[in-house]
Amino acid sequence: MTSLLLALCSFIGAANIAPAQDAYPSRPVTLIVPYAAGGSMDLVSRIVSEGLAARLGQTVLVDDKPGGNGVIGIRETLKSPPDGYTLQLGSVGANVTPALMQPNYPFDPMKDYVPIAMAAEWSAILVVKKDLPVNTLAEFIAYAKARPGQINFGATGYGGLAHLVSEVFMQKAGVTMQHVQYKGGSQSTTDLLAGAIDATFMSSAVAAGQVGNPRLKMLAVASKRRLGFAPNLPTMAEAGVAGVDQTSWQALFCAPAVPQPIQERLAREMFAVVSDTAYQARLRATGFEPLALDRAATLAMYRDEVTRWAAFIKGSGLSEHNK
Repeated sequence: MTSLLLALCSFIGAANIAPAQDAYPSRPVTLIVPYAAGGSMDLVSRIVSEGLAARLGQTVLVDDKPGGNGVIGIRETLKSPPDGYTLQLGSVGANVTPALMQPNYPFDPMKDYVPIAMAAEWSAILVVKKDLPVNTLAEFIAYAKARPGQINFGATGYGGLAHLVSEVFMQKAGVTMQHVQYKGGSQSTTDLLAGAIDATFMSSAVAAGQVGNPRLKMLAVASKRRLGFAPNLPTMAEAGVAGVDQTSWQALFCAPAVPQPIQERLAREMFAVVSDTAYQARLRATGFEPLALDRAATLAMYRDEVTRWAAFIKGSGLSEHNK
């Protein structure tokens, strides 16, 4: 009788635990974006949140919280209860490089948050205002060399991918330009269209909506291949500047204390969304390349990226700018 009672209690206990795990999520989930609405990260968040909502059976609310070079949005995520109901869409420029460049950055990218699953990647495009008297990358380089430090370019955040690509470009092309920092790609695009800045390294996602706009000129893409929405736009290498082929990923992040079963569930669902051909088509139509990786591959890629960018930033001396 005693053994039967113990078995029955064990069964009831297991039955009570299983529904608790299966119940997630039982209410809406918030996906925090640490940059302004209209930028590349916001565009991805709208697509993947819809896919996640369909698979989770709950609304996934996108909450844009720009500022502090990603710090405000990340802090908002981490101060929330670690129950899987507050997540963050992160990137190289939000979750990795600022921490490597700023000695007093408040978060450790290897300890304070963890990547759950990759979503997509994008490239940066060198775009100039319509009145700048250049039409090719070679002409732009010659123009900038004749005016050292006088050309200003917009980029989201100090240490964001667009900023780092611009630093790589300046090294490889032998030019010097002034960095104008923005909270989001949509803001730098607005200023470029108004002629307030000379150039910007625009994300391929934002650029996809600007193809054919007579108020700007796209010169080259900083990737290894041309883009589907702009097949006539050369890569930097094709236009004469080798070694400028960095791309940026975007991934789902959460606090390390979020229960592992929930992290694993989210990883599976995000992988399913990004593997879906319908969502892949939507991502590509907005200038992204889907990046469907399982949890193990996501963690491995993230660690490699932290190591790679740490080496680049140290070698370039960029981290000393904020000391």
